[in-house]
Amino acid sequence: MQLQQLIYFVVVADQGSFNKAAEKLYTTQPNLSKAIGNLEKEINAQVFCRSNKGVFLTEQGKKLYKYARSIIDQVELIRGLADLEPLHTLSIASYPVPTMGDIVSEFYKKHQNENISIQLVQKRMQKVLELVEEREAEIGFIMNNVVQTKELRHMLNFKGLEYHFIGTDTWYVNLGPNNPLYDRDSVHMEELLKYPYIRRPDDYFSNLSFYLEIDGIPLKRFKTKFYVDDTASLISVLKATDAVRFGPKLSRKSFLPYGIRTIAIANCNVKISVGWVKRKKEVLSAEAAEFIHMVEKQFHSSVDIEK
Repeated sequence: MQLQQLIYFVVVADQGSFNKAAEKLYTTQPNLSKAIGNLEKEINAQVFCRSNKGVFLTEQGKKLYKYARSIIDQVELIRGLADLEPLHTLSIASYPVPTMGDIVSEFYKKHQNENISIQLVQKRMQKVLELVEEREAEIGFIMNNVVQTKELRHMLNFKGLEYHFIGTDTWYVNLGPNNPLYDRDSVHMEELLKYPYIRRPDDYFSNLSFYLEIDGIPLKRFKTKFYVDDTASLISVLKATDAVRFGPKLSRKSFLPYGIRTIAIANCNVKISVGWVKRKKEVLSAEAAEFIHMVEKQFHSSVDIEK
């Protein structure tokens, strides 16, 4: 398969006509038809349906168009590399905590006059590991508890990732002004059971957490649950309802501007390990190394000192 065949295919699809595509490509209609015919033979699938009104993509053709368009776009980017200034990239995948957005903003302010691209994706732990493994993120920040540790080790080894420990935290409860417990310094799990429990959509690792108990009460005893997939929705629900959310002390300062408190849970012995991952045998970029240092500094200032 040649790049020229894919270009011919995409132009025909965009024009909806072999004749119009031939004019645009400065070639003849027979040459174009032959190139598409060879492409169909090579992939063993028909990509166009012909009619007296023109041509349109088959289902297989629609799939091929998506991939071909992507390949052509990438080739154009490669050809233009020589004309671009060197672009430094910081790509991060992180367990979803508001603090990470604050640190990204701080990093940007330090480097806003530089040619740098910053990407932050916040997902559950399993997806964070996948993004680092698949090179869509250079580093990943994760939090795991005791019931997840064994499975995490297996997955890190399987995916060729290495883990670097930052420190330990525990669970606190986040709640907004509409919750009757808002002004308390600490709460018991039994008191929280009457309120909705807000959490991110589950993955393999978070499902394991249902076996956790705090002060003898397992998380599965919560009857009502909110599932949200972004920080903005999480904050909105906490502000507007009496819902509760469990999370680390690390995020306390990030929640305060929204009127959301982080309150200690009595007899909570859940240990959370905080750390970051990267691909084995790869040297970190200067941007990633600096960002990790900023995360470590933020963690120790908000967790260790305030214990």
